[in-house]
Amino acid sequence: MKKNISKKSVIGNKGSYHRGAYEAPEVIDMDSLSYFDDESLERRHGYLQAEREKVANEGAEALPWEVEICYVQREIRLRNTRRVLHDKYVRSNPEYQYYDNDASESEYDRNAN
Repeated sequence: MKKNISKKSVIGNKGSYHRGAYEAPEVIDMDSLSYFDDESLERRHGYLQAEREKVANEGAEALPWEVEICYVQREIRLRNTRRVLHDKYVRSNPEYQYYDNDASESEYDRNAN
């Protein structure tokens, strides 16, 4: 598990510290990522991708962004796998058939009580 870093690193070309250096991305531990909603997770992924590309185009070391991207992608994959498996489970168990999309509202109302 990753640890939060209190101070941000500054990374320049090939790891050197100089004017125009980039501030490393905020490190968010895996436990915290699990509390992000899907939209926030996708937004973070897009932000990190854009920042990594900008840093790489300048010739700076992009590894910190790549590491953060990997953690976000892992969380996205876990959620997608969990959704697929849950859907498969629900569809294979007759007790959950009343949750089918074709069910009427009155069925949901009866089951809510």
